[in-house]
Amino acid sequence: MATSQLQIGLATARPGASFIGSGATAEAIAAKDWSATSLGEPEQWPQSLRVALELCLHSAFPMVIFWGRDLSLLYNDAYHAFLTDKHPRALGQPAREVWPEIWDVIGPMLHGVLADGKATRSEDLQLHLMRNGRREEGYFTFSYSPIPDDDGTVGGVFCPVVETTERVIGERRLRTLRDLTALGRAETDADACRTAVDALSADAFDLPFVLIYCFDERRSRATLVAASGVAAGRRASPMEIRFGEETEDIWGLAKVAGREAGRTELRELGEEFGDLPKGEWSSPPTEAALVPIVLPGEDRPAAAMIAAVSPRKRWDSAYSYFFDRVAAKIGSAMCDARVYAAERKRAEEIRSREAALRRTEAELREAQRLGRIGSWRWSGRIDDGGDASEHLSSIFGLDPAIPLPSFAQQKGLLYAPDVWKRLNAAMQKTLQTGRGFDLDLPARRADGASIWITIRAEAVRDESGEIVGLRSTVQDITERRQAQEQVELLMHEVTHRAKNLLTVVRAVARQTARKDSPANFAELFDQRIAALGASHDLLVQNDWRGVDLHEMTRSQLAHFRDLFGSRIRVDGRAVMVRPAAAQALGMALHELATNAGKYGALSSDEGMVRISFGVQREDGAPWFVMAWRESGGPPVIPPERPGFGQMVIVQMAKHALGGDVALDYAPTGVVWEIRAPLENVIETTGGDA
Repeated sequence: MATSQLQIGLATARPGASFIGSGATAEAIAAKDWSATSLGEPEQWPQSLRVALELCLHSAFPMVIFWGRDLSLLYNDAYHAFLTDKHPRALGQPAREVWPEIWDVIGPMLHGVLADGKATRSEDLQLHLMRNGRREEGYFTFSYSPIPDDDGTVGGVFCPVVETTERVIGERRLRTLRDLTALGRAETDADACRTAVDALSADAFDLPFVLIYCFDERRSRATLVAASGVAAGRRASPMEIRFGEETEDIWGLAKVAGREAGRTELRELGEEFGDLPKGEWSSPPTEAALVPIVLPGEDRPAAAMIAAVSPRKRWDSAYSYFFDRVAAKIGSAMCDARVYAAERKRAEEIRSREAALRRTEAELREAQRLGRIGSWRWSGRIDDGGDASEHLSSIFGLDPAIPLPSFAQQKGLLYAPDVWKRLNAAMQKTLQTGRGFDLDLPARRADGASIWITIRAEAVRDESGEIVGLRSTVQDITERRQAQEQVELLMHEVTHRAKNLLTVVRAVARQTARKDSPANFAELFDQRIAALGASHDLLVQNDWRGVDLHEMTRSQLAHFRDLFGSRIRVDGRAVMVRPAAAQALGMALHELATNAGKYGALSSDEGMVRISFGVQREDGAPWFVMAWRESGGPPVIPPERPGFGQMVIVQMAKHALGGDVALDYAPTGVVWEIRAPLENVIETTGGDA
């Protein structure tokens, strides 16, 4: 084996010693006094160890050899990165003494290889090494392979190793940033911060605890909105910090809030912060970073993130960049929340306006329905039906789902030809002059029913003022028109009835004055006019459509109301009496009741009156029959001469009803009967009473 170029002559340093190798570690091996170690002098090392060490020293890849029962270390120059300040002291020392901080992990693995001679492999194994006086988080990929001794037993362990710390931590931080990016959209700044902190809590290695404070608009106060790893309200996490007041700004947030751009600052964590959480580590952090959170497009921070630095990782540019990116993600989430809030506000305003519009449209439709008003817009072309509201179709009995027939087709369908011609002339004039019109017109529904409508129209102009069509309202005034006709009819009827009533009053006055003394005139006249007025009131209450005979009877005998059902009985089915008959029958009942109260059955305590009415048929024709029968009163004495009362109950009733009247002054009680054609008395024909 050619070794002259690599052979280190050790005779100068130690006579008789020589070793193959180059580099700082080879020189250290050559210069070291090995007699004090368990390995002994290099000249006595087994050939297999010498070969393995030669491979190790000539490799640019970090390698280490653990030899013998105490697993003494031999390594190459590339392995110095793991040892840092432990080199060259670690050379030839037992592994337990070199790596006491990780011996609980690697010790069993090394002894296992010595025992069974089987190689092992570890990927990204977490090992917290002591480097330059500080224990640091580290990840390593390595293998433990047995090295046979010259006698064939396992003499040691060969270990190539690569540190993957930066890759593992970088991937972990990248996942954290990716999780922040994938967060759902928040509705407020505080929600965005809380959601972000929830995602950051998964990385307690890099972020043992996190606090986020939001600044008010004046930047005079900071409010804690989110926290992870530390409970809110503690010494290190006050709920609110007012700047410039007695409240202690323990983190110095006032300076962060006042900066225009802001930069990350590192703070040492002393006793003034109280007990701090440890995160995934066995000891609490000693440093924390103050990172301004600036929203995109803004110059000054809207919030600040206080993030603890891992006690197992030195603060460096990569760590600072990670925190900056976290803050940027939170700022973007807050910005998105504000944009979302603005969008939601606009959407709510749009929904509110749309709801108001729907309500307005519904109210308009309801108003059109209640007012029987439809709207119509027409282009002015005779072959166009125009756009119509739903109620316009309802007015004409058309299907609202089907477009209106053209204006030309409406001739003969909705309007008589002469009416259509009149309407067309008005519309053409509006299209030419721009002046609107107001017309009441007869029309017809699709089912042929006649209606009356009012059309109010005006011209429609475009932006340049050019007339481009016509819009109008169409109101169904059929009921109003019918009501007007009814009013006119009623006015004629009232005039006629007033004349008749005045004639009756004159007759009452004339007869009362003629037959009675002046002393009794006022009293009798007042009573008779009151009786006439009672019948008149009932007619008015029923719009002159007739009077219920039961109701009229009780009205005329109202001063005897206590006797109804006991001494006054009324028999007969309910019938409506015509207005003229009601006045005559009412006056007759009043006179009969007055006489009965003065001289007849109702003048004593035992007398009774029975009033009956109904319908009888003679030779197939219906006749109205009514009777007044008194009994139980004092003996009846016929009057010496007929008075006005007798004229009312006989002559007036006979004349008004066109029938026959009989009056009998029987000693047992007065009997009055009337018989008249049914159509002269009853408002509507009916069956037998």
